[in-house]
Amino acid sequence: MNKPIITTVQLMMLAVGSALVFPYTFMPILNVPNANQDVWIVLLLAFVYILVINAPLLFLMNRFRGMTVNQITDAIMGKVLGKAAVLVFIFFFLYCFIACSLITTHFMNSYLFSATPRWVLLLFMVVPVCYAAYKGAGTIGRLSVFIVPVVILTILFFLLFGVDDMDISVLTPVLTDSTFLDLNLGAFLTAARFSEILIFFVFSYYLSKQASINKTYAVALAVFGVCFMLILVPTVAVLGVDFAKISWNPYYVYTRQVNALSFLERLQAFNTLAWFPATVLKLAIYMFMAARVLSLMFKAKSHKKFVIPLAAVGFIVCLVPFMSNSGTIKLLSSDRVFPWVILPVIFVLPCLLVAVYFIRRKKLKPLIKKAQSHNSEISK
Repeated sequence: MNKPIITTVQLMMLAVGSALVFPYTFMPILNVPNANQDVWIVLLLAFVYILVINAPLLFLMNRFRGMTVNQITDAIMGKVLGKAAVLVFIFFFLYCFIACSLITTHFMNSYLFSATPRWVLLLFMVVPVCYAAYKGAGTIGRLSVFIVPVVILTILFFLLFGVDDMDISVLTPVLTDSTFLDLNLGAFLTAARFSEILIFFVFSYYLSKQASINKTYAVALAVFGVCFMLILVPTVAVLGVDFAKISWNPYYVYTRQVNALSFLERLQAFNTLAWFPATVLKLAIYMFMAARVLSLMFKAKSHKKFVIPLAAVGFIVCLVPFMSNSGTIKLLSSDRVFPWVILPVIFVLPCLLVAVYFIRRKKLKPLIKKAQSHNSEISK
């Protein structure tokens, strides 16, 4: 089967859109150790840690350019251990799908549709998610260039019309109430939540040979960083640090305070209209990645037959009373759980793969050339 080709802009939008969903929905950065007015400094430091944590996967993507996740793990670790590594990625993609679905439905029940049963909300999300994931990487990439710019425009819109309500003095005094250790710990926990490097790991297979993975990654990280800062600073400047910390969705609460031209109110509707498609896009990305990697593990011709079964598993898990409990959702999304689930997958396992690669690199050269040649034939 001919593989679809996605552009660098589409890949960048996929990563940015997925990463923005969490700060757009809730801001765990406001609850990192010693969270105070220096939270914006924590965010800046977090990107240094993101670069360090993502380095092993970036190395693998560049060294094994044009190869699938399954081909990379099989080449480095062998058939048996390679499949074990692939299973880790599949379970993680499914975990992210379930966790994001739970967080989304919790927000919708809390702020938008309090009387609507959870299963109805889940069904409303799962249907478009399955359709997008079923259609594949090309469709998801094209969707991203329509959805993500709208999200970015809403961030700029609420920044512009919220300026008059902002009190920048809330962000002072700078570095007087924070220690070096607290700032770095908060930055590390924030960086450990950035799992979008796995989007590059899976979707870079669909990039044209002329595209640069490193440049695309750098631009995506920069755009995400700017947008995150434009979400964080106005929210804190209007709500204050203490109130923002106890809000489930502080950015949504901030947008409810914004009005335009002294008579336009309830502009938070624009927030919701941008947030929901972005959430569906994020869910579709992780569902596709789970189905795609699983199909390659079983050497199936297409990922399509795996989409609905995986979505059904996620749907059922989300309806388990214990999982849908608000306390469970808050625990799963907290710093006690979420970063420590992500970090082994995006850093520890890739470090192991890189270490084994350097041990076996001479033997791997013919395998890499063979796989790249085979994938080139598929692309024609």
